[in-house]
Amino acid sequence: MYTVYTMPRSRTASAVLTIRVPALLERHLAREARRRRQTRSEVARAILQERFGGSDQPDAAEEARRQSVLVSRRRSDREALAFALSAADLRGWR
Repeated sequence: MYTVYTMPRSRTASAVLTIRVPALLERHLAREARRRRQTRSEVARAILQERFGGSDQPDAAEEARRQSVLVSRRRSDREALAFALSAADLRGWR
């Protein structure tokens, strides 16, 4: 049994999907989400897109936001990013 709620959005049409899954499946989903450092919704969405099709390429803006959140959480990552930016040769890049 599931419920689909449709919410209007300015840029894309999307729907909220609520499903009931066995506890073991939910634990697998939660474990995979932690491994990927993503939400359970992001992991479930990716699995559904892989299975049923959709965009072959990840949304660049979404991936940039995800990586930004990951980097902002750990001091060592912020330091590594600061080093990479200071050492990078950015001439010619727009």
